[in-house]
Amino acid sequence: MISPNKIDEWIHEVEERPTSAALIIRYIANRLSELANREEELSAENIELLSGRRVEEYENRIASLEYQLELLKRQLGGEVAVPIEQPVIPPTPETLRLLVYSSLGKVLCMEIDPPKLLSQGAVARIDLGSEQEGINPVVLGTTSREELLFIFDTGRTVTHPVAKLPISSHENASWEEAFLEEPRIKEELAAIQPIAKMPLFEFCVQASRRGYVKKIKIPSFTTHLAEDYIGSGVKLPADKTCGVTFANRESLFVLVSQEGFIFSMPVEQLPIGIEEVIRLGITDHIVSMFTVTHQPSVAFITQSGKVVHREASWLEPANSFKSRGQAILSRERREAGTRIIGAAPVMDEDHGAFLFADGTLGIALLKDLLAQGSVPLSNECGAILSFTGFHAPGNIATAKTADHARH
Repeated sequence: MISPNKIDEWIHEVEERPTSAALIIRYIANRLSELANREEELSAENIELLSGRRVEEYENRIASLEYQLELLKRQLGGEVAVPIEQPVIPPTPETLRLLVYSSLGKVLCMEIDPPKLLSQGAVARIDLGSEQEGINPVVLGTTSREELLFIFDTGRTVTHPVAKLPISSHENASWEEAFLEEPRIKEELAAIQPIAKMPLFEFCVQASRRGYVKKIKIPSFTTHLAEDYIGSGVKLPADKTCGVTFANRESLFVLVSQEGFIFSMPVEQLPIGIEEVIRLGITDHIVSMFTVTHQPSVAFITQSGKVVHREASWLEPANSFKSRGQAILSRERREAGTRIIGAAPVMDEDHGAFLFADGTLGIALLKDLLAQGSVPLSNECGAILSFTGFHAPGNIATAKTADHARH
């Protein structure tokens, strides 16, 4: 603020030291320029308010926050404040759901009872049919309270609550009974990502099949979700969207390729623009992406059912992008045709779900597999088409602990 007293001081200064006049004039000119710029900004904001654009922006932010709050509330069982005189309805128990989905947008959803999870082994059988052609179907472990983000290779997204998906039969489940989120012309379903816990993270990390990565701050990501478009995350015509995962800056981000090459780097160091972070061979592509924070170890699963176990400390964070990556398979095993079908960090109570070539859907406690060194069903059910790691819902984990205590 330029006060009358300040002007009097400047006049007095110029009268006593005329050489300072140029400096004072330059200061006044700069200040006037700043005020003019600020006036333009305020004028633009006023126009936006009058036109409704700024109001719409605030409404979108509020809607995004309300959506994230609803997701978190669903994870807590859907508790809401009710008047004290009204009876409190207990929340619906959280149950485990195993999904099997194809690039054609079809999703089979199977509810897994706690006894089946506790006994482990085969839990369902799917008639894969023609869906096995091209990209193999993908298995995903989730819960009944989750929200699912359907990500198409064009960057388009759609969200659905798990509870909306019809429950499929466990015996010879057919794609004819599957839920369908139909892709548009020249579009494929690239991934399905649970997003209910998204508000608890700082970043979303997106990766492509060819090892291109970018990170997005969660507020920006939720804005993209509101527009049903997050971008494809690819630069090369032959590349495809791989998926997204959520992370905090202290986590270690990990990519695993089919031929057994691994890229890892602290999330804080990942690029904000699309960058090639690992240089893959022409026949290779990314099969798994995840973050490691407190998990003590990582399990790598081959198509023949072998389990390769490494302590989390074995991962060597890359110093730069476009590296060859850290190898989990020897050259001899790669040349013999061994391939990684999936990988996941492992905590004590974590499980794995496996989809086999004959359509068998099986589950197992991952720490047991680390000790055994192989997936038991692989001998009779054929090659593994897809693998995912997951954490059982709290009520199931509690039941498992009690069952172990009884025995």
